[in-house]
Formats: sequence, structure tokens, C-alpha cells
Amino acid sequence: MIETEQIKHFYHYEDCLELEAAINACHEGIYICDADLRCVRINAAYTRITGLTEDELIGKTSIELEQNGIISKAVAVIVKNEKTVISLIQKFRSGKDVLVTGTPVYKDKTLFRIVITARDLSELNQLENQLSVAKEKSERYLRELSLYKERLKGGKIVANSHQMKQIINLIPKISKADSPVLLLGESGTGKEVLARIIHETSHSADSPFIKVNCGAIPGDLLESELFGYVKGAFTGANEKGKPGLIEISENGTLFLDEVGELPLKLQVKLLRVLQDFEVTRLGSTTAKKIKFRLICATNRPLKEMMEKGDFREDLFYRINVLPITIPPLRERKDDIIPLVLNTTERLSIKYGMRKKISPDVLQILENCHWPGNIRELENVIERIFIMTDDNMIKVKDLPSNIAANKVRKEVYTLKDKLQIIEKDIIEDMVKQSASLREASKKLGVDASTLTRKCQKYGIYI
Repeated sequence: MIETEQIKHFYHYEDCLELEAAINACHEGIYICDADLRCVRINAAYTRITGLTEDELIGKTSIELEQNGIISKAVAVIVKNEKTVISLIQKFRSGKDVLVTGTPVYKDKTLFRIVITARDLSELNQLENQLSVAKEKSERYLRELSLYKERLKGGKIVANSHQMKQIINLIPKISKADSPVLLLGESGTGKEVLARIIHETSHSADSPFIKVNCGAIPGDLLESELFGYVKGAFTGANEKGKPGLIEISENGTLFLDEVGELPLKLQVKLLRVLQDFEVTRLGSTTAKKIKFRLICATNRPLKEMMEKGDFREDLFYRINVLPITIPPLRERKDDIIPLVLNTTERLSIKYGMRKKISPDVLQILENCHWPGNIRELENVIERIFIMTDDNMIKVKDLPSNIAANKVRKEVYTLKDKLQIIEKDIIEDMVKQSASLREASKKLGVDASTLTRKCQKYGIYI
């Protein structure tokens, strides 16, 4: 039978072991002295911070340590005299400056122990610097994110579908780089809009965005437009010469739309510019250093063109560093209704007359094939917006080729109609309210939720 005193001793021993482990696990230095200012315990961190060992400290008083020059000022003496918590900078024999805090511990209203914690100032300064750097990075990130969202909103891009959301999520990473971007997709999918957003969310947003349609300018004229020329370079040349569009895009973005239409002769010259970052005007032998971001776009199959010899392989790999394929509208149907609503809202502002679209019309528009993609969709909406006399656009107002896309009533039933109702409610409440916050309170939703829905439906706040 174990005696009661033995049990008490056992648990007291266990408590001591636990306390010892906790003290030594502490990252801060701990120094404990008794009421006579004699050191009774230190932890491993105190040795690491001060350079003093147990042999040098245990059993010695704070007064002795100060007199022997081991510490500059005995904080324990001040704590005992003033009977309160004291913090000061203590210099140790090792030359380290340490922030120490002494705290009195009482037992039956009598001073029992003084616990001193020590923090290495150099570690604190390092931590402070790290926090400062982290704070600066965080603030810069928030500024960039805020600017990115603002510019993205200004681009009026609709990204309700999973495919477009994935593309939008890539933009912050792509915008930070200077590498060439290749935008692939059918005509009218929004390649130019995306190119402008990449430029406007980049560090070069305040520099020029120069667009060149390679398929709309004859080859010889395109060469002089891109590279410029000097006086007398060819018959009819400007007497003062002219800088090319590559030069004009200095520190900004050069957007080559329909790059697949670029003649082979100019493909060679463009490749040289991308390799050497130099441009030479027509009729000149002097090259000029140039820095710009290149974004190319095409609806043509460049790899097939390479196999036929119509597009240079080396140029393809130069411009294909960051490829983005924009899916056609028929493959991202979740974007169609938001695009229709966004376009309708924009036209209402443009023409000063507010019109709405019936759910049946939305149902038909969502099921169209849209070979011309967003461009075709926007043109159709503008046409029926102008030609319709009523405030509500109905099936009878649609062009015959579009109206032929009627679908069964049970398809796309509730979702589309709820979106129309929700948009109308939000639109009316925003008009009736003095601010977005007031409108959100009336609707019983958070202001952030209302802002997101306004962006989704193209409601201008």
C-alpha cells in the first residue's frame, strides 16, 4: 500500500518535471532569484541570449553580478525596492544589449521570488524588420489587388463561366511579367479586351498600348508602320522620317492582332527585334535599343501554318511563352445572359432609354450557336434595342435567324427568370437609394454582396 505522503511526493515530483520542461521550452530567457536576490534557476534560452551559464549565476546575488561587471544594472534590486514590474535595457559582459523585465512574486504577502524575462534586442530588431517587410509586402499586395480589381472592372469583362474565371485568375500573374503573351481563340471572343486588361493591370499601365492589325494593312506598308523609316528611305517618305509603332510602344505594350497574317519577311524582322531588343528603321543602319511587352492574338492555327511553312517555327516559340486560349461563346453559356444584361444596361445609358429583355428572349439567346461570338451577340442586342419600340424586348423583336433557336420551355426555366427578377429588383433599389450602403440595407444583404451582383448584371452604381 503506497502511503499518502509518498503519493503527494510523487505528484509534486511530476509537477516539478512539467514546470522544468515548460521553462526550458520557452523562447524567452528566464532568470529566477529568491527574496535575497540569489539566483535559483535559469533556462536554456537565458544562456543563449546572455552567454552566461548556470555555473556563473546559480547561487550568486544580483548585487554580486553587478559588482563583478557581469551585468550593467541589477533589475532585481530595483524590483525588490520598488515592489513593482520593472523593464530596462541590460548590458551583459558578452556585449549584448538585452531587454529585461523583472516581476515580483509574492507568497502570503511576502516577496518570494523575482522572475526576470530576457529578450535579445538584436532578435527583436530582426523580427521588427521582418514584420516591417511583411507589412510593406502586404500593403503593396493590397494596393496592387485594389488597382487590379479597379482596372478589371473598368475593362467591363464578363467572367461568369468557369473557363473565363480561370483565365481572369491568371491575369495578376501574367501582368507582373514582361514575357510575350499569345491569345488564341475564334474571332470575336474578346482577345483585344483581354490584351488591354493585361496591359492596364501591369506596371506599364501608364505607358502606351499600341494595337496593330496585321491583317488589315498591306505588307509593304505594314513594314514601315511597324519599324518606321528615315528621311529618303523610299519614294513618298516623310522628309523628317517617322518612328515605327514598335518604337512608339517603348516601355508599354505592342498588341499584334491577327499575327498569323504577318508576312514571312516581317516575321524574320520581328524575330530579330525580340531576340536583340533592338529596332532599325527602314533606310537606316543604326539600331535602337527598345523595351516593350508583346501581346499577340490570332484565330488561325499557327501550328498547322508552321507545318506548311506559312509561319516561322522560331517566331512561334518566341511569342508562345504565355499562351491563353479563349473558348468560344457556345462553350461558355454561363457568360451569355450576363453579357446580354451588361450590353443592355450599357445601351440604356448610351441611348438614354431603358429597356428590358424577357426571360423567353434570354432563353433563346443562350441557346444560339453565336459563330461571331461576343461581337455578334453585342451587335444583335444593339440592333434589337434600337429597332424595338416597346420597353420590353420580346421574342417577336428578334431577327428571324435568332428566333429560330427556340427551345423547349422546360429547359433553362427557373434560373434565368430568377436572374431577371433579381436584376430588376436590385436596379430599382439602387436608383431609389442615395448610396450603395443604403440600398444594401433595404435589400437585407451585405454591401459587398450587392456590389458583386451589380457587377454581374452590369448595373452601374
